[in-house]
Amino acid sequence: MSKHLNIVSIEELMEQISESDLYPQLILQLQKDLNRAGIDYEINKNSTFKELFLEIEQLLLEKINNAFNDFLNLLYAVDVSERDIKNCNSEEGVTVGRYATYLILKREWQKVYYRNVL
Repeated sequence: MSKHLNIVSIEELMEQISESDLYPQLILQLQKDLNRAGIDYEINKNSTFKELFLEIEQLLLEKINNAFNDFLNLLYAVDVSERDIKNCNSEEGVTVGRYATYLILKREWQKVYYRNVL
């Protein structure tokens, strides 16, 4: 998978979410799924999307390195498939963490968007 395609997708996602009134609901949905996964973490509700992305990326890196089952539980709670994670084509923790953050936020946005717009 091309890094350029990931960057474009992340930027498109960021633009779509940043321009929406549904951003607070995205944060609530993400917090709900973190709790369902058994991860005791409070999201900063006042963060911009870019800050949220970095915050979740750091959380995932910590889970990948120190509590891998928590990472897997979160993927399951959010409904990110193992196949999608494998598409990352990297074993480097930072790259996997960044890609997983993108997939998680993308999936959470889909949940919020479909619930409120369609």
